[in-house]
Parts: sequence; structure tokens; C-alpha cells
Amino acid sequence: MLIPGNPVPGLKIETVGHGTFDLEADKGENGTLVIQYRGLHCPICIRQMKEVEAALDDFAAIGVEVIMLSTDTADRAAETVEKAGTTRLRVGHSLPLAAAREDWGLHLSQGREGTAEAQLFAEPGHFYIAPDRTLYFAWQQTTPFARPSTADIHGGIKYALDNGYPPRGTYTGAV
Repeated sequence: MLIPGNPVPGLKIETVGHGTFDLEADKGENGTLVIQYRGLHCPICIRQMKEVEAALDDFAAIGVEVIMLSTDTADRAAETVEKAGTTRLRVGHSLPLAAAREDWGLHLSQGREGTAEAQLFAEPGHFYIAPDRTLYFAWQQTTPFARPSTADIHGGIKYALDNGYPPRGTYTGAV
């Protein structure tokens, strides 16, 4: 289980048209936002990809690097990028399903027969990671619906940075 204030797993992943992304090296001055999207089959993901690309300058202004990634293959990820019409956003692919579930705490779903869904895929997750590679905050979801908005994520990160707000959810003692 990922705990805020603790290190996140390493993340080194190939991207569509932007080479290899390595969380250790490709972080912003104030950290990294990693967004796991469901895959090519998900119209909400494609809409979100467009929104995130439109906000890249806002994240850069506060020193935060952004990557979206999925468990989709390289071909499916490239098709997703094409559908979204994005060019600047780094989009990673081929995150192993075991890493998605065991390392990042993402929920996995089986594709529905007769749909474009992959046989198995990870549900959405949003992770803001501090420059020291510790988790600051995370959302892991079981459905494609009701994701935090890009503006809310940006606003939350900016508030935390401007006010020295500590990571929350760090308590792991007895209850």
C-alpha cells in the first residue's frame, strides 16, 4: 500500500514519441504528477488527456512534470494519443499489470466481451510525487467516473506548495 510521505516505486516506462520516462530523472523542480488512464477504449480518458495537455503550461509554471500512462500496448497508446490529438503530453504505455496492482495499488478490471476494452486493464489513478520521490497524494479509483478535475489537482498542488502544507494520510500506527 502506498503511504503519503513514503517512497513510491521506481517508474521507468516507454512513451509515445517522447522516449523513456524515468521518475528518478524526469521530475519537475516541485515533483511529478503521474496519471494512470484506463486505455484506448475509454472516452473519458481521451477527454482527460486533452485537458491535461491543455494544462501542461500551468503545471510547468509551478514546477511539476506530468505524465499519463496505461497498461495498454504501444500501438493502443499511440492510437489513444492520435484520438486525443495530443503532441506535448508524455504518454507512457505497457505498464505491467502486476506493477499497476502491486506497486501502485491500482484496481484491475476484466474487459467486457464485445467491447474494445483490453482483456485486463488498470482503472484510473492520480499520484502527485514530491521531488524526493515520496508520495504526496493519490487517488485510486474503481471506475472511470468522477475523476478529480485537472484544475482541482493543479490548485491542490499549488496550494500545498505555496503554504508548505504537509502530506496527509501518513498515520500508520495503532487505531
